[in-house]
Amino acid sequence: MTTTESKKYTLEKPIEETVLYEKTTHDIVTITLNRPEKHNAIFPPDQFNEISRKIAMAVDDDDVKVIIMKGNGKSFCSGDDLNLAPYDTYGGAPGTKPSQRVRVKAMHTWLNGMYRSLLYCPKTIICQAHGWTIGVGLAILMCCDLAIASDTAVFSQRQQRTGFGGLSMGWQHLQLLTIGYKRMREWQLTGKTISAEQAKDWSVINEVVPEDKLEDEVMRYAKAVALNPADSLMIAKTHLHMMFDLLGMNGQFTAGALAYPLFTNLKWEDEEFNFLKRRGEVGTTAAFAEREQRWADLGF
Repeated sequence: MTTTESKKYTLEKPIEETVLYEKTTHDIVTITLNRPEKHNAIFPPDQFNEISRKIAMAVDDDDVKVIIMKGNGKSFCSGDDLNLAPYDTYGGAPGTKPSQRVRVKAMHTWLNGMYRSLLYCPKTIICQAHGWTIGVGLAILMCCDLAIASDTAVFSQRQQRTGFGGLSMGWQHLQLLTIGYKRMREWQLTGKTISAEQAKDWSVINEVVPEDKLEDEVMRYAKAVALNPADSLMIAKTHLHMMFDLLGMNGQFTAGALAYPLFTNLKWEDEEFNFLKRRGEVGTTAAFAEREQRWADLGF
């Protein structure tokens, strides 16, 4: 797909069908990413807002204690849809760049709005991960309270290889608290892929089970959480949010909103691989292959 064609790239189904909402029991809701043909790549900014909307539906239902986040098809979520992202998302086109104020708004209200809706949700959220969990998909998982994965799941920060260079907008503080400084920097700077067992060792996920047991294991955890009184769950989660604020968690959202305009205005040196430029020249799939080969040659 050329850059000119990418301007015409549209969502293949109504936005409300890309994020499904189902009340599994009287106190458990399942929210399902539903672009299986794209490995549940997120179509920004529409799907950011739709995920936030579906979470708000669960929050507004007083009976709901637990939200399960999962994905249809072969993967949980393969990150941003790079047929569209990054700058195309917010009004960019060949020869036309969005204003800095639009880019700040994009991060502050749309992407960070989704992260906030997850991380600061007053209900417990359990992520059910299988297949690829990449980039913003990994961020969604890490914003959840618990995460259970199949033994075939893999986790990656391949979005870093688009040119981020170690920048994680909107969830860097959360990474630091979860996996520690050295592992965070290793993951950011290499964009490497790790297995489910390694993700458990790094505290990215809580449990690893065979894929055919994943659904049952997630429901077992959900039912265990739901044994707690609704009032206590809400009070405890709000107390946790206060602890987040004392640790400066909210600052990551403001920092990310300022970092994004800088990231989308990178100056590439002649010898550096510019994925976004190559995407326009040879198409998304071929540009991906070229990018990944450069890292594979170094063993990553």
